[in-house]
Amino acid sequence: MILSETDASPMHVGALLLLEVPEADKPGMLDRLRRHFAERLPATPLLAQLVLAPDGYDSDVWADLACADMTTHLVREITLTPDEAALHAAVAKLNLKRLDLARPPFMAHLFDGLPGDRAALYLKVHHSVADGIGFQEVLRLLSDEVPQAAVRSADAELPDPADWQTLSEAWFIAEEPLRGAKSALRKEALAALEELTDGRAETPVLRMSAPTSQQRNYTTLSLLLASFKATAKALDATINDLFLACAASALRQYLIEIDDLPATPLVVNSARSYRRDEHGKFGNRIVAQHPHLATHLADPIERLRAIQASMAAEMRRTGHDEALLDAPEKPFGARDRRAMFTERTAGGGRVLPGNVTLSNVPGPAGQRSVAGYRQLHNYPVPIIGSGRFLNITSRRSGDNLDMGVIADPEKIANVDRVAALFEQAARDYVSMASAETTRLVGES
Repeated sequence: MILSETDASPMHVGALLLLEVPEADKPGMLDRLRRHFAERLPATPLLAQLVLAPDGYDSDVWADLACADMTTHLVREITLTPDEAALHAAVAKLNLKRLDLARPPFMAHLFDGLPGDRAALYLKVHHSVADGIGFQEVLRLLSDEVPQAAVRSADAELPDPADWQTLSEAWFIAEEPLRGAKSALRKEALAALEELTDGRAETPVLRMSAPTSQQRNYTTLSLLLASFKATAKALDATINDLFLACAASALRQYLIEIDDLPATPLVVNSARSYRRDEHGKFGNRIVAQHPHLATHLADPIERLRAIQASMAAEMRRTGHDEALLDAPEKPFGARDRRAMFTERTAGGGRVLPGNVTLSNVPGPAGQRSVAGYRQLHNYPVPIIGSGRFLNITSRRSGDNLDMGVIADPEKIANVDRVAALFEQAARDYVSMASAETTRLVGES
């Protein structure tokens, strides 16, 4: 996550929290939030800084810190026109600012100038610290759900370079059998993947297919979870199936409107969590999936079924894909990775598999508050990998399915149009589900 980062594709996960805040509380809100965060940061992985291993011999490490300067990490943003469009534009701009990993790997931006009893907090955390599920745990630990954490007395102490290398050498020797076993598992997994006959769809090339620009536009939408869930059930689908189908319908229509719909289906870059108890709550435990969106099919039900079939094929791959991950470190592994990624990202970054990124991340079912302020929405603020032009990420927030839509404006000029088409697709599937329910009742 660190090495693949570029100025055009910063690697952090984020949330735009919409909070209920009385106007009378707004003047003191910034200081209140800073105190609240400072009291809870020791329970999170955010109170740390990245320390590079000497000569790249070993992995770099996160070293715990006793405290963070909250005047630097939680700042107030001023928007000239405090409406939703201005908020979205400000978040899009902040989304492209890379985090300084020599300091704690997060930033929070407060927008307390929204009209009415509302304020917004944009929090971003480097993706190397947490994946989507881990980030939700960070948000929980920073909420009122968790009490103040124990204060740390001092920063972590690391060995000097000579001692660090000596300790690493001993560790590498001890892990040699594990490296051999993982290498054998990797070979078996690659052979199994070769034998799978249900091949992946090729990523189509569009006019907008190119390395991602250093611009973003962003918007949000929110749907009632109960209705979305009932619609999926009536159509014999999961929430994730329906989420992908709505995105497919929106993208198909948008590409028709701009005359750039390919003859073959768009391909998704998404991730499936393989986190287990032994992995802990943070870091990244995700395996890539590349289902297609059946955007070449005009019928929305046929499109849904084709997406389900493509997802099923991807699920048959994921167990083998897991075996390709988490290789034990080897001597000078960090140095070699750094050199490899420097070559990969030269000249604006490589183009990655998939046209768009779509993610559906679990979120809290109950009501949540931060520093005493009720949370109204938890909108994702996602990222875009090189060569992709759009990311739609959803997560549960109480009774809502909150979504963040971010795009490269050089390729998707009107991100609000994509969001509106997604909402229309959701309404269309509700109608189809109702018709299906009526048909089944009639047959019974």
